[in-house]
Amino acid sequence: FFKLDKNITAAIIPGTSYGEAIGDYADSLGIETIVHMPMETYEEDPPIPSDFILHDRLNAVEVEKRIKKAFEEITTAAGMSNHQGSKATESLQLMKDVARTLKKLEKYFLDSFTNPESRGFITMRRYGVKTELRQVFLDHLESPGHIQRQLDSLALLSQDMDVAIGIGHVKPTTLQVLKTEIPRLQSEGYQFIRLSQAVR
Repeated sequence: FFKLDKNITAAIIPGTSYGEAIGDYADSLGIETIVHMPMETYEEDPPIPSDFILHDRLNAVEVEKRIKKAFEEITTAAGMSNHQGSKATESLQLMKDVARTLKKLEKYFLDSFTNPESRGFITMRRYGVKTELRQVFLDHLESPGHIQRQLDSLALLSQDMDVAIGIGHVKPTTLQVLKTEIPRLQSEGYQFIRLSQAVR
C-alpha cells in the first residue's frame, strides 16, 4: 500500500496491536502518518478500545489525556483525523477541547466529515489549528467501478478547489484500483500531495 505514492497519508488507529509498528514502518519509508482518533458514533458497538474513544461526556483534561496518549503511541503522526465520530463531532464543547489540545501539540486536523452537522472543521479554524474537510469517500462501496468513479469525482473537484481530499480503507479492492488509477491520473497531470500540504 505504501508503494502507491509517497504522498499518500497513512491514518493509524491507536490502541491496536499494530499501530505503533505501522507508524514506524511508514516513517522509515518517508510516508506521512496521522492518528485516526476513535470518536463516538451513532452506530452501536464501536470495535475500538474504550480508553481512546472521544465523546462529549469527557472533561477537557480527559480529552487532552487521550489525545496525548494516542500521539505517544504513534509518535510519527503529524496530525489527527476522526475515526467514525458522527456523534462526537456534533459536540461543540468536545471539538473545542480537541482544538485546544491539537493547538498545544502543534498538530493539524482532518475532519473526516462523517456527519454534515460536524463542528470539527469550523472549530479548528477558530482556534488556529490547521485543518481541512474530506471531500470524497473512496470505498464506501467495495466495488472497483465505484472506487474508480469516486477517484474521478475527486479529480474533478480538484479542478475547482485546487486541492481535494479523498479517504479510503486499506482493502484489497481499493488497493487494486489505486495501483491502476493513480498512474493514470498522474499521466493526466494530477498531482498527489501530503495532507500536511493541504491543510491551512
